[in-house]
Amino acid sequence: MSLLIMNCIILVNGKNGEQMKKKVHTASMVNESEWNLHYGRREGGYSNNGHDLRPYMSDNKYVMPGRDTGHFGSGTYFSSYKFSENLRNPLYGSMGNQDPHFIKIGDGVYRVDLDLYKNLYRVRSKKQGDLLYTMMKNLNQMYNRICSYMGSFNNGRDSKYDNATYYQIIKKNATALGLRCPSYYRLTRMAQRHGKDKDAIQSFSTLFMEMNGYNGVNVSGIEYYDNTLHGSVIYDLSKVDTDMKEVEPKSLLSGFKSYSHDSTIASDKYFGDEIHDSLNGEYFDWCDRINNMSVPHAMRVLKNYTDSGNLLPSYYVDRFNEDIQKRYLRIVFSKDIHPRFGKSLCAQLLTGSDHRRYIELINNTGSYYWVNYYDEHYKVSGLVSLLSAYRPDYSLSLEEEMEDKKEYLEMLKGYMQRELEPMEINYIEEEFLYDWNS
Repeated sequence: MSLLIMNCIILVNGKNGEQMKKKVHTASMVNESEWNLHYGRREGGYSNNGHDLRPYMSDNKYVMPGRDTGHFGSGTYFSSYKFSENLRNPLYGSMGNQDPHFIKIGDGVYRVDLDLYKNLYRVRSKKQGDLLYTMMKNLNQMYNRICSYMGSFNNGRDSKYDNATYYQIIKKNATALGLRCPSYYRLTRMAQRHGKDKDAIQSFSTLFMEMNGYNGVNVSGIEYYDNTLHGSVIYDLSKVDTDMKEVEPKSLLSGFKSYSHDSTIASDKYFGDEIHDSLNGEYFDWCDRINNMSVPHAMRVLKNYTDSGNLLPSYYVDRFNEDIQKRYLRIVFSKDIHPRFGKSLCAQLLTGSDHRRYIELINNTGSYYWVNYYDEHYKVSGLVSLLSAYRPDYSLSLEEEMEDKKEYLEMLKGYMQRELEPMEINYIEEEFLYDWNS
């Protein structure tokens, strides 16, 4: 929950000042589509009961770790939530003020015309808001892993750089939202520099939006976000200028009403998006759609699912096309995640209830590098597992079957890049090649 929710932040959409004067003098009440209001219980300082109007004093980088997403950044928040009679009354006497930038109209009550803030990122639909919210959430989570020492970068102390999952979501959503996104390397360096700069207190998501030329986010009229739970935000009120050039987002998806799984990822607090969740290593019904995804996106989903210590049931892998099957088997083999409890993924694949079907997949796809796997702790061997799943051809004589086994063994050994373990040699001599009629 944002501290700003406790501050009772309120706003109404704005038009220009002259038009507003006429409406206020003739109307008996203020419509929610006219002015933007901010309300805080006390002025000055920073606490749960008030809101410092200096730049970035809400959800800044020092208070973000361990908290929620920061919503749309750190700054002064507004919303068009209905306000009570005692908050509405001061508004009537404030219309004669000729400076509409940010006007105090009562004890902790301010009004503003958001139309004067031309360099706010304009959200025009809930879907667009979902994408922006999710992108900012992942930006802050990535930053908090890199700069985990009280929101600062302290010579790499406790820093975690395995942030590929966060970056994939950031990059996809930024592209769809018409925002520039640095490379993974540059965004990581950007977080480090921000963590070292003690004078820069804005949240990382705010810094990202400022890098794109925006001084806040305007969600006026979007019911889901234009309220005291989220609201519009102006990052730095000192930068407001009526002559500011409006920043036009580029290549926005039309209305954000429809999009492919390859283009955007959105998730809100209550209703998750399947692809967003799959990229976070969670499993839903995306297995049935793997073949219809682009190969890069399918592999991102499978890699992240594997990184979370999960092994797909073989019947799902069996439905993938051969290219995806081979790539998935390679992912499991190369990563071999060891969950906190239980066997590693490779050990599960070679010895679990599914192992015979998985070995068939290894044979069918020619993924014979699995013969090189050996887990000393569990005494699991890729070679022994493949040999144990050998299916005899009953049309062959015993001599022919023995020759067939030897050919299969030599073929597998041709893929080996390590010495045979004593256990493997013993299995070959006593189990696999044993001639029961000798």
